[in-house]
Amino acid sequence: MSPEFVDPLAKTRRRPAAPTAPSTPARRDRGEARGTIDLTTPPEPVLPAILDPFAQEAAPAVMTRLALDWIIDEPVLNQLFEETAHDGYTREWLLEHFVHVLVDVACGFRKSPRAAFQHRHLELIASLSSFYGKLRRMEVAVPAAVVRHTAQRARDLIVAAGALVPEPIPGYASRILDGNALAGTEHRIVSLRDLGAAGLPGKSLAIYEPASGLIRDVVLEEDGHAQERSLLDQVAVEPGQLWIADRNFCVRTFLFRILRSGAFFLVRRHAQNLPFQELTPLEDKGRCETGRVFEQAIAVADTEFAGVVHRLRRIVLQLDQPTRAGETEIVLVTNLPPDVSAQACCEAYRGRWQIERHFQALTDLLHCEVPSLGYPRAALFAFCMSVVAGNALAVLKGNLRAVHGAEMAGEVSTYALVNDIAEVYRGMMIAVPPVQWAWVRPAAAAVVAGVLNDLAAHVPIERMLRAKRGPKKARTKPKQSGAVDRHVATKKLLDRARGVGPPFSEEEPLIRSGVTSQ
Repeated sequence: MSPEFVDPLAKTRRRPAAPTAPSTPARRDRGEARGTIDLTTPPEPVLPAILDPFAQEAAPAVMTRLALDWIIDEPVLNQLFEETAHDGYTREWLLEHFVHVLVDVACGFRKSPRAAFQHRHLELIASLSSFYGKLRRMEVAVPAAVVRHTAQRARDLIVAAGALVPEPIPGYASRILDGNALAGTEHRIVSLRDLGAAGLPGKSLAIYEPASGLIRDVVLEEDGHAQERSLLDQVAVEPGQLWIADRNFCVRTFLFRILRSGAFFLVRRHAQNLPFQELTPLEDKGRCETGRVFEQAIAVADTEFAGVVHRLRRIVLQLDQPTRAGETEIVLVTNLPPDVSAQACCEAYRGRWQIERHFQALTDLLHCEVPSLGYPRAALFAFCMSVVAGNALAVLKGNLRAVHGAEMAGEVSTYALVNDIAEVYRGMMIAVPPVQWAWVRPAAAAVVAGVLNDLAAHVPIERMLRAKRGPKKARTKPKQSGAVDRHVATKKLLDRARGVGPPFSEEEPLIRSGVTSQ
């Protein structure tokens, strides 16, 4: 069905009945129409009529399918494999097969790679063992290329929807850098079966763009014990970018490579990695939301070029409240020009936690760690497909921002949004034939973004707001260790707290060990 055939109840245009025409000319007409779209005006929404009930009652599920279909363009993905893989080859399995299976797992549409494999009837192509065999040999450059390509297409949708948020510091394209270590997997590999220790399948660096909410790139490492700093040489830096990172990435070789690239950095200082000489005394710059700010100019020697010294800014934030680690001040180092105030630098660094929340969503909601995938390359591929799913979710959040406003959309619970999608998606895919989605992939970004914005208006955002808890109560006494006493009887604890039941006896321990004597 043509994407222009829609239901009038959804306030969209329905094409009048007309004599049947060959399908090929119809596709050419749509391509010609896309070439004449005026991008300065909002595109007219178009949806097949069969999707109207879902658009009204389950808009997030429809939006998810549209976003995934558009950002995962299969022909380009298969071409990416040919361009990126050095040792791999294409015979039965195409890259699109692996992407779809692991995205199904990441989104929660299927519980395991095997279940997703069977649902897509891929056994008609080759066996499950051959699928797993190629997955565990997939070079890490391939999923990294998939992330970069799909992230760019996701950003195109966000831009077309008018959903970019302001940069933390206007005029600078901010990038937040952080690392992520995958948790231990099940001991299915022969080499792990006799070990009690966890098998770590690898780690990664992620480059997050706060303006779009996307992870734009990843650097993957199969060695789970590798230091994250050893991957910094693989991070691509472009002029005009502002790199925000924690003190673990305060490495002079990396910082000065950013500087020589015409870019800027704002990092928390590592006391051992960044020695300096004071050029000016600390000067009080006033207050920001979390404390008082001081600044001074410092000189730092270049480690790669002897005799080269760089003049940097050292910003000290004296906190009103200490951190959870008991630290009372945060020291930042930057090469930003003086017209960027010290308070603005502190507020921009404070936004670094966005990537931590993004990682938490990938872990808790989008299954970035698949315990059954023990081989490092397979586990890292699954992680990258979770990143792709997370970027599709960022597109949905962008549409909510564009329609409901940034403040209201910022209060939406990611858990509630993902749960709403998972409840409806599988049934929708059964009810709606695949042919009804065929118009999405060749459509222009402006067309798809317009449809997504229209669907976002139907999202019951007031039922998806985050629950805000009150302040944590201070602990009155230290927590008892569970190393020896493994469990307690909760009823006894509650009864004794209410003064019910027999009095406490020193001879009867409140906590009983799980190990009984024979």
